[in-house]
Amino acid sequence: MRIPRFYLAANYQPGLVIELDKDQAHYALTVLRLKNGHQIQVFDGQGQQADARLQVIGRRDAQVVLGDTLTRPGCESPLNTLLVQGISRGERMDYSLQKAVELGVSAIQPVFTERCEVRLDEDKAEKRRQQWQALVISACEQSGRCVVPEVKPLITLEHWFDENPHQPGLVLDPYSTKTLNEIEKPNLTQSLALLIGPEGGLTEQEVEQAQVQGLQGIRLGPRILRTETAAPVILSLLQARWGDL
Repeated sequence: MRIPRFYLAANYQPGLVIELDKDQAHYALTVLRLKNGHQIQVFDGQGQQADARLQVIGRRDAQVVLGDTLTRPGCESPLNTLLVQGISRGERMDYSLQKAVELGVSAIQPVFTERCEVRLDEDKAEKRRQQWQALVISACEQSGRCVVPEVKPLITLEHWFDENPHQPGLVLDPYSTKTLNEIEKPNLTQSLALLIGPEGGLTEQEVEQAQVQGLQGIRLGPRILRTETAAPVILSLLQARWGDL
């Protein structure tokens, strides 16, 4: 039976006792119906994992006691990938980020592009970032990852270009003549950016600017993919070719 996993940021030591927050306790006790002494796993988001036991201390309260086994599972991809994702609406963005995490993405940079239909002020943008970060943590718990990818603050694509000149990577362009088969193996010690547009795609000017910055334009076959499909597809292909799939 699958062992439940929980993200708990702490300095792990055998015997350490960590209290679950309200949401985690509700999930453990009410949703999963775990009992006192149930075996679980916890991870710190930095690569370390520990076996632990659930300790029920009330109807809505629980804590975990770390065991002697502290490990660093080899479940992180050798590819260092940064998903630069044009912000899309609702579940489309959620799906893109969730699947990207399952497929080993290293970090996520949401960007506002010219055709982006989402408009957020500074406060709402930060709340949305926090929601996406929580979704990323949940995807790590489900997929067995022990390093939590950072969801970076929301910025414009132009701002990202300004901060990352000469960034190696790929920009998905359905009108490009180049395919992934023509791309050389990336330097695994460097971050490889993957720029993907929102629902309406990137403009011609944005694609051109990306190429000026150092990103190579490629197309993924003869069909135009939806924005929420593109990230899982390119990450799957890269992981199969140079990663750990």
